Amino acid sequence: MKFLYTFILFLVTSINAQSFGQNKVQYRDFDWNFIQTPHFDIYYYGGEQNLAEFAADVAEESYEQISVHLRWDLKRRVSIMVYNSHNEFQQTNVVGTYMREGIGGVTELFKNRVVFPFEGNYEQFRHVIHHELVHAMINDMVYGGSMQNVVSSRTKIRVPIWSNEGLAEYLSSNWDTKADMVMRDIAVHERMPSVKELNYFMAYKGGQSLWRFISGKYGREKIGDIFRSMKRTQNDERGYESALGMNYKDLTIQWHKYLKKEYWADVKDRDPLEDMSEKLTDHKKVNNFYNVSPALSPDGSMVALLSDQTGYFDIHILDAMTGKRIKKLVKGNRSVDFEELKWLQPGLSWSPDNEKIVVAAKAGKGDVLHIIDVKTRKTEKYELDMDGVFSAAWSPRGNEIAFVGQAGESSDIYIFNMDTESSRKITDDIFTDSYPSWKPDGSQIVFVSDRGDHVEGEFGGLMNEHDYSQTDIYTVDIESGDISRVTDTDYNESHPVWAHTKNSLFYTADHNGVWNLFIHPLENSFDPGSGVKQELEPYAITNVLTGLQQPTLSQDDNSLIFAGYAGIGWDLYSVANPLRLKEKTIEPTQFILNRETDTESITDLRRHTSAQLDRGVSEGYSSWIFARGYEHFNSSLDERPIAEELVSVDSTKVDGHYIPKSYKTRFTLDLVSGNLQISNVFGTSGMTYFAFSDILGDHQIAFGTEMVLTLENSDYFFQYGYLKNRLDYYFIAFQNANFFQVDYYSLGRLRHYGVQGIVSHPFSRFHRLDYGLSWHNINYSILEQTINGFGQAEYTTTYSSMYSTVLPRLSWIYDNSVFGFTGPIDGFRQNTTLTVSPGYGSNNLKFQTVKSDVRKYWRFGRDYTFAVRGFFGKSLGPNKQKFFLGGIPYLLAGGGETNGQEDNSHFREVLLDTSNASLIHDIYFTEYAWPLRGARFAERFGNNTSLFNLEVRFPFINYLALGFPLKVIFGNIRGHAFMDIGAAWDSPDEFASTQWPERYGPNASGNYSPWVTTAGLGTKINLGYFLLKIEMAWDKNPNGYSKPQWYFSLGPDW
Repeated sequence: MKFLYTFILFLVTSINAQSFGQNKVQYRDFDWNFIQTPHFDIYYYGGEQNLAEFAADVAEESYEQISVHLRWDLKRRVSIMVYNSHNEFQQTNVVGTYMREGIGGVTELFKNRVVFPFEGNYEQFRHVIHHELVHAMINDMVYGGSMQNVVSSRTKIRVPIWSNEGLAEYLSSNWDTKADMVMRDIAVHERMPSVKELNYFMAYKGGQSLWRFISGKYGREKIGDIFRSMKRTQNDERGYESALGMNYKDLTIQWHKYLKKEYWADVKDRDPLEDMSEKLTDHKKVNNFYNVSPALSPDGSMVALLSDQTGYFDIHILDAMTGKRIKKLVKGNRSVDFEELKWLQPGLSWSPDNEKIVVAAKAGKGDVLHIIDVKTRKTEKYELDMDGVFSAAWSPRGNEIAFVGQAGESSDIYIFNMDTESSRKITDDIFTDSYPSWKPDGSQIVFVSDRGDHVEGEFGGLMNEHDYSQTDIYTVDIESGDISRVTDTDYNESHPVWAHTKNSLFYTADHNGVWNLFIHPLENSFDPGSGVKQELEPYAITNVLTGLQQPTLSQDDNSLIFAGYAGIGWDLYSVANPLRLKEKTIEPTQFILNRETDTESITDLRRHTSAQLDRGVSEGYSSWIFARGYEHFNSSLDERPIAEELVSVDSTKVDGHYIPKSYKTRFTLDLVSGNLQISNVFGTSGMTYFAFSDILGDHQIAFGTEMVLTLENSDYFFQYGYLKNRLDYYFIAFQNANFFQVDYYSLGRLRHYGVQGIVSHPFSRFHRLDYGLSWHNINYSILEQTINGFGQAEYTTTYSSMYSTVLPRLSWIYDNSVFGFTGPIDGFRQNTTLTVSPGYGSNNLKFQTVKSDVRKYWRFGRDYTFAVRGFFGKSLGPNKQKFFLGGIPYLLAGGGETNGQEDNSHFREVLLDTSNASLIHDIYFTEYAWPLRGARFAERFGNNTSLFNLEVRFPFINYLALGFPLKVIFGNIRGHAFMDIGAAWDSPDEFASTQWPERYGPNASGNYSPWVTTAGLGTKINLGYFLLKIEMAWDKNPNGYSKPQWYFSLGPDW
């Protein structure tokens, strides 16, 4: 990554900037402990040391494999945080981003910490640990293991996402049926992407495939060569070219040849999904990815499903014959009750009377079961005290619901009784149980598990000693709890459903390397010749090209619907009379045929086959490179000392168990960098910024300074945030000193200093109250220049005045918006704030101000948004606040006309006029109504304001690669057309007058109106650190529209 500086953008003259954003709610108190391995500190809580020890063993095993492939030993210990569930993972303060469903783990670069949850599945848990540790190792090898090292060493290399994520998938999974399905689909149905086009979803599976190709052709030893070359050359493509002798274009050609050879042989005798079934949805028409979790109504007339066609996961009801949408039953991801709909472990199920649907969902602090009336949409919510709830299935008897419940380190089948509103365990062990489905008489449940032969008695071993990588199908009697094994194979089975008219199971299996549909007869056949009952063998009834999952049956078994993958997306397909389908012969794919040769064989070329605290004699400079352009090679490859704090294996365990230690808060440096401050009045300035935090991110400290010769002329701030509990506390101390020219020999100085306390009270992910109390002091001085006896300029204070006040503040914030590449694209946001100055302080300043910022976004299609914003403000009291209307926040450059006259000033000059009696009040105790593009900052001002912004946002440039004068790639550049309409006034009488009010001064010319109307076009470019906006606006004036006015600005989109 090209990390040079981080930019903190804020308007130094603003006291109460508008605040939005969703919340991380700490619903529980985490009492952390940790254990240590030779390379890792594993943090855990709640007594779940077994999970931590499992993670520790997997981490060390994974480390050894990754270390050999990268030829790299960790130089610093890595901290790993294990959360007991995804719901609690979403409460982490290690990273600021909300961990939405689908994010299985994260590795951050400030301290190279790894964070992930246990979600009830040990194979998934192992995979996430291994995957994230690949990122941690790459961070250590390429970036020096911290953001600070990136900044201080001026590291320019940015490892491509496909190279990073693809390798993490390849080393943690090697190759599997899912990856094979995705790449077979690409090779057969779609245009194969080039190496540079491996983004988003394809960065994972496409990158995994590319690493598989490279390893198979050149040997796994090339993985380490490539990363060393990237680090040495500080360029990703040159790194690949140095190691492989091919640039990205040639690498793409060779990779595509490999894909054709690998997958075109699989086409023969396999059926495309649309050839063997009826397609009910079409993800390409609506430009979405997921249409999954089908649930046929008992009468077979309707099918419920989860779909992301709006960008959210919603529950839709379709006509089961035509696929026509009947209604959208549930809007997901927008409210507390339906924060997430568990699309990774889905389970929609109908009531036997065809009237209701049950679904598991995240609702606030935990998971619940929702019973939804299909006709009225009325919802009943049942809260369950568990870490996770998944895959609900309604009993044929009508009063019970089976579901998967995760509690601590186990994932079991439960039954919820709606009459008593109580749950009971049906399975009770450490194994991963999933996808329950009922026998038609309601006496048994069929499910998927990794338990192997452990169907009776307690399992006394450890999960890391058990083969949890393979799943089979089992049944359990709901009264006795007796478990029976149905399948016993070397491959995986999943998603079983019981037929209603015949004692048979439908399920999916990857027997030949493709997920196909199987029938497993549960009744025996009678051989008249021998008089012996024989067990019938399961058989495949499909032989598809890509893959299918999640079958669902109608009550008469005449219709089966499943989710199938093709064309880079999931759709629903239906099959009539599935019990009558004939057996299919399914041949193994090329992946299965060649699996034994696709091994992890690699030569260990590391300099250090084991970690050593004492490296002994210096190796000298024989392996150093002194040529220009290789500066980064010497300092960051093997010559950096190996993990000074490594601990020995023997010191970590007692009687085979790791030694737990209590967590203690310890601050370490996150970053030292340069920051940019932008003020529309005083311009830009810089500041050196320091950030510290503890390992868990619960305590965060930041301070910065722009030190000049004296403290009173310097800028500095200090901030402390305490985020451990539900209430978040912030303390801020600050000073800003700004100067402006008074006349040729005099300067004006405004020194603003004070303290502020904020308490943030989140009620949910979307809703919170913020309480603030701030104390402000402003010193206004006139400094006159004189020349001393040494010919040096000195400044003497000729005038000075002080302002001080205390400001309480209360904000009500709601935000369920969804962000795209440059800003919000859907949802709703609002912030209503009351600020009161009670008159405490030297100037007896009294006012009461209320302001409300309301924003609504409608997405039409996948790429277009219509955005509307209304800002309203009113101030009361003896010393009413002013609202400055006009301008653009964080303005870098711009200018044009005002009322048809040339004017290149960004703000009204009267603001910094020493004759302005309210100068301090105007600059420091004023609210801002913007953006009003095409008008100056403070084009209108008054004690009341209204501002309306309307924008149509659309894709402008999806992908642009320049060859001259620089090879630069741009992508996801958004365009927008806008109209801004605003007014500011003191008295309603101003709307009926054309005369300028006295507050605008004697130089105001032309006819007056409190209204200002502008329109224009613009683009928004996400530059990683900030958003660059380039806009052209026309101001409507009495003579028509002005000439186009250009603006360049930074900062977030509204």
